[in-house]
Amino acid sequence: MSLDSFQNITQELPTETSPPKTHNHEQAIHTIQIPESIRQAGLATNELISEAIAFLHYDGIVVLENAIDTAHLDTLDAILSAEALEIAADPFHHFNFGKETQNMDQAPPPTRELMFKDVCCNPFATAILSGMLGPRLVLHYANGNTALRATGRQPVHSDCEFEHPTFPFAMVININLVDTSPENGATEVWIGSHHVSTEVAAISLATTGPTLGLLHIKKEIVEERRKHYPPTQACTTKGSLVIRDLRLWHAGTPNKTDEPRVMLAFVVQPAWFQGRSKVKLPLDVKDMVESWELEFDAEWVGEVDHKKISSADVDFGSKSEVLEKYREKLAHKPGYYVSSY
Repeated sequence: MSLDSFQNITQELPTETSPPKTHNHEQAIHTIQIPESIRQAGLATNELISEAIAFLHYDGIVVLENAIDTAHLDTLDAILSAEALEIAADPFHHFNFGKETQNMDQAPPPTRELMFKDVCCNPFATAILSGMLGPRLVLHYANGNTALRATGRQPVHSDCEFEHPTFPFAMVININLVDTSPENGATEVWIGSHHVSTEVAAISLATTGPTLGLLHIKKEIVEERRKHYPPTQACTTKGSLVIRDLRLWHAGTPNKTDEPRVMLAFVVQPAWFQGRSKVKLPLDVKDMVESWELEFDAEWVGEVDHKKISSADVDFGSKSEVLEKYREKLAHKPGYYVSSY
C-alpha cells in the first residue's frame, strides 16, 4: 500500500471523541450476591474475586451481599445501639465534621466473644484485596461511625487528607449493622471519583463554621461533577459489606430516624506500603487475631475501652522512604496520561 493510500484511509476513519458533557454516567454501585453455600464455606471463587477487583478499579466501590452472618451483626447492633447515646453525651467524644452532623466515632468491642471473624477478617474481602493490593494485607484501622438523628450532613470529602499516590494503596471495608436507606443515613458516594481525587487543586481547607480546619472537596468542583456524574447512596441490606477505595469521594447524610445507624469501618493496606496507623487491641485476643489471614498492625495493651477509640489523629500515609522520595511525582498523573487519542 502506498503512503498516499494509507493517508486516504486514515482520513476516512472515525475519530474517537469524549462523550458529550450532557451525558450522565450510570451511578449504580456494582453489587455481587454471594450464594449461601459459598458464604458458609467461606471460600471466595476466582469469578467472585475477578468481578470485585475489576469494579474496584473501575468504580472505586463494590458491594458484597450475603457476606456476613446476620446473627453476628444483630449481636453487635444490640450492644452498640444501646451505647450510642451514652457515647454522644461525652463532651470530648469525636464527631466527624462537627456535632451538627451527629455522625460520631463508635468502635466495636475488641473482645474474643465479639470479634467475629467474618466481621473483622471477612474471607471474601481479604481474598479480593489480596488479589488487588498484594498477598500480605495489613489492617491499620478498626473503628466505626454512627449516625444519630440529625438534619446536618458532611461535606463531600475523601479520607486521604494528604498528597497521595494515583494507584490503589488503601481500601475501606464498611459494614452496616442494619439495612440502610436514605431515611437512616446511607452514605453518599461519588462513583469513579477515585480517578480524580489526586488533584490537589480539588482539596479545600474549611476556614469557617463547624468544619473549621477540616479538608473537603471544593464546592465548585463538586458541583461541576454533579452535572455529569451525580452521587448515589450506598443502600445495603444487613449482611452486606462495602469495599471502597480510600480515595473515593463520599459524605455522611442525615439519619432521619430515632434509631442509631451503626457502620463499622476497617482500613486495609498492603504491607509494602508500610502504613503508619495502628489499632489498639487487648493482649487476650492476640493469639486469635494472629491466627487469621489478615495481619493487624496492633499496639497490644492490657485493656481497651472501645468507647474512647477516636479517628481524630489517624494517618493513612506511608513510612516508606522510597515512596516519600517520589511522593510528589506519584501524586500526579504522568504527562503521557491522556483521556483520548
